[in-house]
Amino acid sequence: MSTSSVTPHAAVVEHWYDFICPFCYIAQDRNTLLRKRGVRVVERGMRIHPEIGPGGAPAGPRSGPAYDFLAHEAAAAGLPLRWTDRIPYSRTALAVAEWIEQADPGAGEAFRASVFTAYFAEGRDIEPPELLVALAQRAGVDPDRLREALATTAADEALARSEDLARARGVTGTPTWIEGDRAFSGLRSRAWFAQWADARPH
Repeated sequence: MSTSSVTPHAAVVEHWYDFICPFCYIAQDRNTLLRKRGVRVVERGMRIHPEIGPGGAPAGPRSGPAYDFLAHEAAAAGLPLRWTDRIPYSRTALAVAEWIEQADPGAGEAFRASVFTAYFAEGRDIEPPELLVALAQRAGVDPDRLREALATTAADEALARSEDLARARGVTGTPTWIEGDRAFSGLRSRAWFAQWADARPH
């Protein structure tokens, strides 16, 4: 699977993300650009730090060229960026997102955006299930159905399927986009995404 370029020969683009990945937060802007140009983007969750357990983990220093880049790109995309002193446990949020994508896909995009906003714009802990249920309800999801999914293994199984697919696809980091047998990882410029989208057949 090449990571050097993506060619326009498949109908669906898969985007792999984690809610604790700041590059994925900004990648929302790139996916919006793709969708506006007629590209179908399928979102798939995976944990980039599965070693982080419930309660989260302390965050290291947020300085240097990578963080300067993130601040610039977030501002350019109109996305507030607020750093916290902890990295939250994202497994439950990802599991809910994957369950929503299967049970009520029309609500998926709004739910994902609200979770990203809660963490990166508002500095909130995205681990508590009650927060996730509230965000999902705001996106149009039946809260009782979601609570049932969280009380059983349904949500966890949805995430497990997504992460199994990531391994099968050879995805090792986020954000990663895959179209057909081609893939690329990392956040690229809006101009690059626009050129790629416009080069695809319509």
